[in-house]
Amino acid sequence: MRLLQALIVLFCLIAAPLRAETPWEAAEFLRSETGRLERLFLMPASPQRMIEANTRLAEMREIWTQTAPAFGAQGKAAETALAGLADSVAREDAQGVARGRQLIWTGLMQGARDHALAALEAGDAETAAGWLNIRDYARASGDTRAVMAVEALRAGQISPEAARQTVEDELLIVAASELRLALARAADDAAGGRMVQYASDLGRIEGMVTYLGANLAERLGPQEHAALAADLALAVGDPAALAAVQARLATYAPVALTPEETLRRARLLRRFTALVWEEYRDGIRDGVIRSSMEYNEALLFRDRAAMILGDLAPEIADRAAADRLGTLMAEMAQIMAAREDGIEPRVTEALEVIDRLFGEEVASGGYAAAVDALPAALDELVLMVGQGDWEGAELKRLEAYSWFDPDIEQRLVPRAPAMALRLEARFWEGRADRFGLGRLVADHAPEDAFLAEVEGIKTDLNGAREKIEAPISRLGAVLQSSAILFREGLEAVLILAALMAALRAEGVDPARFRRPLAVGVVAALAGSFALWAGARWLFSISTLAREALEGGTALVAAVVLVWMVMGLSAQGGQVSALRRKLAGSVTPGSVAMLAFLVVFREGFETVLFYEALLVDAPAMPVMLGLALGLAGVIAAGWLVLVSGRRLPLALFFRATSVLLSLLAIMLVGAGIRGLQTAALIGATPVGWFPDRDWLQLWFGLFPVAEPLAAQALVVVVLLVTFAVNGYNKRSRTTVAAGQLWQ
Repeated sequence: MRLLQALIVLFCLIAAPLRAETPWEAAEFLRSETGRLERLFLMPASPQRMIEANTRLAEMREIWTQTAPAFGAQGKAAETALAGLADSVAREDAQGVARGRQLIWTGLMQGARDHALAALEAGDAETAAGWLNIRDYARASGDTRAVMAVEALRAGQISPEAARQTVEDELLIVAASELRLALARAADDAAGGRMVQYASDLGRIEGMVTYLGANLAERLGPQEHAALAADLALAVGDPAALAAVQARLATYAPVALTPEETLRRARLLRRFTALVWEEYRDGIRDGVIRSSMEYNEALLFRDRAAMILGDLAPEIADRAAADRLGTLMAEMAQIMAAREDGIEPRVTEALEVIDRLFGEEVASGGYAAAVDALPAALDELVLMVGQGDWEGAELKRLEAYSWFDPDIEQRLVPRAPAMALRLEARFWEGRADRFGLGRLVADHAPEDAFLAEVEGIKTDLNGAREKIEAPISRLGAVLQSSAILFREGLEAVLILAALMAALRAEGVDPARFRRPLAVGVVAALAGSFALWAGARWLFSISTLAREALEGGTALVAAVVLVWMVMGLSAQGGQVSALRRKLAGSVTPGSVAMLAFLVVFREGFETVLFYEALLVDAPAMPVMLGLALGLAGVIAAGWLVLVSGRRLPLALFFRATSVLLSLLAIMLVGAGIRGLQTAALIGATPVGWFPDRDWLQLWFGLFPVAEPLAAQALVVVVLLVTFAVNGYNKRSRTTVAAGQLWQ
């Protein structure tokens, strides 16, 4: 059997020889295959494992044979690491495989860096851009300074020397950040007894120290650099030696940060630090994990804050304050590991120190911090997928979504609501022909699928940034402001106007319902502003909690509305008892409740949209647009009410009943969709329903199975109600005609 398997593998290798057109394609192949090899050795030993491992190793050797000439002497480190990996595979040494995987990648990056810098010196932007595909990317926004420098060189806007310096500085900064991140992960993995992962972390650290070798020697001095290497060698057998490595790097900065870069990182530091307490207080109660998601996110935010502090520490002149921040971060880690109290005062003190060191401007970077943090969260999601950590990948997906909404989505919706809708779907179920991150995580999809979706999201985010950051004219502000209120308020106004019109057509005086309707609307508006103010100054409301609130409110409103439609439509005969039951549903109290629900559902989010729009646009055009939007929705309601005076009552009653039914169906779709984006129920995209932005924005019709199924159920209930109503009407007519004939 083994011989047969080996022959099949050999035949496949001969029949389908692998090709890599460029060095960066080869590097990506080696990176992904070494990751698969590492995961393979986390499985129990078996003959099949070795067959697959040797097959993959043979493929990697073939690719390297094709690629090595392009790397030349600069590929020596990668070639040595590949030989070490092969030896570890032969010995079935899982830790050696994990270490070798990282050394191969860092060796490839080092060789690619040398080629790219040489090409830039020669003024060859095209070649440099190709080699720069082999690198770690900044855990920040899409277009990096390195990319822009290469583009500027290609356009003849800067000199080769300036382009080279910019690219080298960014590569060094990213490498130093990745070194600190690897050190933090190594400490965590060692503490958790995850020694294969620890070996991978050490390989990453070794490779980054080699990558930064010349810069480390220059910035630390030769003696300190040698001591660093000695401590790192000790850490192979003794994880406690990592503390000495971290101490030697405490003040290391490969290049001086620009004021803009310092401010960007300081904003991230403050944002992550504040989120530690926001998540921890919801995740831990009395030493018990109440929500694993919030607890794990608090740990992640603390780790990121500590990593960014490591980048900023060398730039901080007040060493005592920098040391105090470091102490606070370490104390937070200890308290959180023990699940104890004491996080809030330390977070509060840390925020005060950050504000004192970097100025009040760091507290105003919500959108800027999200733009920087979201791509980083997506990159880390892919890393977790590569490690097979599906629970961590799901938490990371939700974290990435929490950066998108509200900080980016709320700024985007006034300008491009359809784009915001499409981007939101990519974080969840996606489409039938292209699954989103939520569906990919649920299906444990291959890493390549995540890479493709993450790159698609990053591309869309760049488009969103162009929309958000484009200047708004006064006319544009008026149009966007009026569109917000018209879009968000039209549904509520139509529901209330149609209900009043239906009552009048039924012969009920709507005047007695005007006061409760006004009470419900005023209470909803007051509640929306109160919730906004509370969330801004008194407490935090998470993205998922807000989605759940909106979805739940929509569903309750839909139930009340369907109940009222059935009550208005039910007639005598066989359903006389039902009519008597339902007739009481249209009471002043129920009208007030419906008014409150349909207005409050959109009220809080509408306030957030206007708050975001006022960041980018002058106040007066926004207020004018608000007034125009309000006039538009009032006019729509007035048309519904006035039309009842011109149409026959029977026809008008049927029209308003149909309109209320359609609005109830819309509410059901929006409600189920809200619960899905709150991660409370699953989402299954379907290909047979049209995927149109206008259907989703204006009619609540999503190409997703769950809301469509709920809407279909409502349609069936309403159709049965109308059918029974028609049958009873015909029966009464027949009986009346018979009595008249007699």
